[in-house]
Order: sequence, then structure tokens, then C-alpha cells
Amino acid sequence: MAQQERRADHGPEALYALRHSTAHVMAGAVLELFPEAKFGFGPPVVDGFYYDFDLPRPLLPDDLGRIEERMRAMVRRDAPFEHRDMSVPAALRFFRERGQDYKVDQIEKLDETVADGAVSIYEHGGFVDLCRGPHVPTTGAIGAFKLLSVAGAYWRGDEKNRQLQRVYGTVWPSQPDLDAYLERLKEIERRDHRRLGKDLELFDIDEELGSGLVLWLPNLAIVRQELETWWRRVHQERGYTLVYTPHIGHERMYQRSGHLEKFAENMYGPLLLDEAAHGGSSSDGGAPRSSFWIKPMNCPGHIKVYQARGRSYRELPLRIGELGTVYRYERGGSLHGMLRVRGFTQDDSHIFCTPQQAQSEIAGVYDLVTEFLRVFGYRDAVVYLSTRPEKRLGTDQAWDQAEGALRSALEARGVDYRIDEGGGTFYAPKIDFKVRDAIGREWQGPTIQVDMQLPERFDVTYVSQHGQRERAVMIHRVLFGSLERFVGGLIEHYAGNFPLWLAWDQVALIPVRESARAYAEEVAALLRGKGIRVALDPEPGDLRAKVRDAQARRPNYILVVGDKEAAARQLSVRKRGAGAPAPPGGPSARPPEERGVALDDFVARVALERDTKALPHDFDPGTPPDLPPLEAAGA
Repeated sequence: MAQQERRADHGPEALYALRHSTAHVMAGAVLELFPEAKFGFGPPVVDGFYYDFDLPRPLLPDDLGRIEERMRAMVRRDAPFEHRDMSVPAALRFFRERGQDYKVDQIEKLDETVADGAVSIYEHGGFVDLCRGPHVPTTGAIGAFKLLSVAGAYWRGDEKNRQLQRVYGTVWPSQPDLDAYLERLKEIERRDHRRLGKDLELFDIDEELGSGLVLWLPNLAIVRQELETWWRRVHQERGYTLVYTPHIGHERMYQRSGHLEKFAENMYGPLLLDEAAHGGSSSDGGAPRSSFWIKPMNCPGHIKVYQARGRSYRELPLRIGELGTVYRYERGGSLHGMLRVRGFTQDDSHIFCTPQQAQSEIAGVYDLVTEFLRVFGYRDAVVYLSTRPEKRLGTDQAWDQAEGALRSALEARGVDYRIDEGGGTFYAPKIDFKVRDAIGREWQGPTIQVDMQLPERFDVTYVSQHGQRERAVMIHRVLFGSLERFVGGLIEHYAGNFPLWLAWDQVALIPVRESARAYAEEVAALLRGKGIRVALDPEPGDLRAKVRDAQARRPNYILVVGDKEAAARQLSVRKRGAGAPAPPGGPSARPPEERGVALDDFVARVALERDTKALPHDFDPGTPPDLPPLEAAGA
């Protein structure tokens, strides 16, 4: 496999080469400390690099410092990175002699595709690795670096293989760059939804119940209820019909849809269920049994809703929506809090329309996406056209049509988009919206897909104005995507400080003394009558401790009432975070405590903040999503 050497260049390529080179230097340092170490993969990744090692013992925190010391010594040596090609037989012999079993495995798999029977090798300071490059010229060109953590990783991502130790690190051109990145990591850690989920009692994943399955605890259940209520209202206003479909389906449906052909490794089943209700018997004289599968997607069920009776062109477009729970097998090593799970609820919607209506329907979804992103304060959306993957259903002609419909809808309205080659699903290309959160991280957002495969497989038709049966176009779309992933992302986006319309405790109410308790209860009743969630603490105790306890639950407002406030029918209002230092990237100053606020004025203020879904005062949304408007086009 003779490779043309990639040259380090200015810009992203330079960072790639820098991180790739640092990964090699780290591997060489590990080999010095552990001569029996075996190496897996060691690529650059976003913001850094990692390398997988098979070591005689687990790495300890102190080991990272020792590895860094060896790395710095190699940087000071300014050793060159030298490239050469090695024949496959020579490379196999070379790495076998050194006990590098994983490199041998790599070469044996590469040998099936190499053009000229050679593999690419890089060497620095006596350390030799199987590698295509690119690299910086010498180790002395490596900038400021730091090793960050150790995690487990199965060889080739397969949990049936041996688990290796993955060492993560980061490297930057200068020390100020590294320092800025480490500060950003602290902010990411502060926002980690798993830590906040525990501290704020939001969700739990119980191993006895099953990994990858989320328990929504009462606080976060309120967030979900509010999101679902808003979602249903928005969709009903836009002409969607909301439905419910079963959690399991017969295998014949998934054979027809192509899921068992292209997606079976991600599905749970089969479940063997008796079919006695239909008569007949099995070969052993018992009730016949059929195979059912737990649904991985909602789309086949929505097709069955559409096909519950014949459809006329006059009924189209028919927009069907569901908050449908699905289940997919994810490898244990890939599970991550709420962001990567095995059971999740999708806000799936499918639009059945004529070919002439497709572009206007895509435009309508696009407009809904812009509103959706604005409500949650997401910004800097980037639009991708994700094209056909290698593993797919259907003909190239059908894919050309589907990709063309999406491309035309974007280009006709001047949308600036990028191409994600091969990023579509196995049944359809899609428009992907990727957004940045409050600290600039990219998240997968809403998607729009045009599907030519399932309508063909299920014979999805309508009767045209000429009395002929014609094939319907099927548009898939999600806003939340997975509610679990979306809400996990929201926890980090807001750093646990939810806007008032979503907050579990919107107002915390604390009477200063027993004599103010009656007024506090009156205030609580008035707020609850307006649909505001109130946590009233009527028990006597130290006021500072009560305020501190209330702050820990992150209410949007803390109201303190005493005899003076009761007599004047006023409140002392403390916004969330008052008196605390501003968070990185947030507003520069915290609002002070307000005294003497009229009760009726406060009730009106809170109701308006809830009804307008205003972003919280302690959140910096940055610029609004920069998406060009899409006006619905006629047929």
C-alpha cells in the first residue's frame, strides 16, 4: 500500500499533522515505560488525539505524568519523522518479531486492498509505527500538550475483542492556546449532564434495569412534559395528525421495510409469540409461533396508519406525527449518559404528499426548524445535505430523485449548505442541521429526509385527480430527534439553569418567620392558580440555610417574605444566581436582589416570561440561528 505522503499545511491540516505526530510521540514514550506494550490505533480527533494500548497493568493517574516527561524529552531531541514503504511480508515479519499483534492484524486486513504489496511506515527516535501520515518535520515542532484521561476501548470497537486502554491527550501550537482549551474543558465538565443529572436529581440509569435505559426522575419529567405539550400544540397548529403505534411489529413488516436486511444488527428480537388467535398449529401440535421485533423506527407504523384506508389527492399532504419510543442496540462502550442510549423517544413525523407538493412541504419543515432553534437559544446552525451511504436500499435513480428534491429545495431559496458524502440513512438522503450550543460545541439537530424507498416497498399510493393510483412521496423529519439526547444536550446548553417555562421549580418561596407564613401561602396559591410551579418552605429555620437549599434546586426566582412584605403585599425577589460570580461566557454582571416588588406585578412578569418562553437571564444565547428564510412555494 504505497501512499503518497500527505504534506502538513497551514490551517486545519497543520493541526491534524501536529496531533498525529504527538500521538506517535506518546506511543513511543509508553513503549519506553512498558517495553511489553502492544499498540492498537492512534488517530488525531477533534481537539486532540488518542492511542489504544494493551498493557501489563492498568494505568494510574501518576503514569500520565511519567509519560509526559518522556514525551518532553523526545521533543527536546528534535528527532525527525522519517517515512518509508515496507513490503507486506517484511512488515508482517517486522511487527511479529516485536510482538505487535494488533499491527499484524491491521496489515493482514490491509493486504486485501493494497495496490502494490507495500504498507506505509513512519519512524522517529527508534519508534516505528504503521502509518500514512502526515507528520510535522521533527518532534521539536510539537507544541504545548497535555495528557487528559484513560478510558477503556475494545479492539476495533467490538466488545467480543480484548479491551485496551485508551489514553486521550491534546496538543496546541502554543501554551496560551493550550491554557484556553483547558479552561474550556473545565467549563465542559461543569456542564456535564451526567454530573448535573445526579446533583439536580434529573435522571438515573440503573444497571439492574439495564444499561442505556433512562429513568426520568420527577424534576426532569416536568421538563419533558412541558416539551411534549409544546410540541403537540405546535404540530396541531400546523396541520399534523398525531397518532400512536405499537412497540413491536411482525417480522414480515420489517422484512418489507428493509430493516432486517440493512439494520438487523441494531434491532432487538426476534420475540417468538403464539398466534393461536389465528387458528392453526405448529409442527409439534402446539400453537403456531411468529417472530416479532421491537421497533427501531416509527416510519413503518406511520405507513400503516396512512394505509388504514384508501387516500385521495384531496387529502394530501397528510402530516402524521408521533412521540414514539424506539429501541436500538448500541454497543456497551458507546453508551454515554442520556446522549447515547438504547431506548429513546423520537418526535417522528412523516409527510405523505404528491411529488408537486414536496418542495413546499420541505420549506414548511425548514421554517419550523428555524422557530425550534430560536426557542432554545441554539445558534450558528450549519446545513448539510447528507447523501447516499454505501449500505443502502433502492436504485441509483431513486436516490438521484430524492437527493435532487432536497438539493432543489435548498438551492431555490439560496440556502448555504455543505455536502456530507455518505451521511444519509440506508433508506433516504437528508438535510441535517448542526448547531452550536452556548459554549460553541456542535450538536446534531433536526433532520429532513425524502424517502423514495419505503413508498415503493409498501406500495404507498393515492388516487390522483385523473382517477389513477400514483406513488406518494414520503418526507421524514424530526425536531428533537431523540428526546433523551436532546434533553441531555439542553442540560449542558443551559448548564442546568433551565428557562422558566421548563423549570421544575419556577419559584421558591421562603417566609422569614412564622408570622409571615399565611402571606407566603397566599402568594403560593395565587402563583399556582396562574399555573406557576412553586416550592414553598414553611418550616422555621435559618434563613441563609433555607436560601442556600433553595438555590441548590435552581429555581428561576426565590421570593423572601416577612412581616413588612406581608403588610405592603410586596415581595423580595432574588433571581437565580444573584450575588454569584458570572459564569464563563455568560453575562458580565448578576442582577441584584429586588425589594418592594408588588405582588401583582411579579405574577404578571413571571406569567409573561413563561408564556413567551424567554431564555433565562443567566444564559448568553449568542447570535440567533443564522438560517435564511424559506417561504413555502406553490405546487
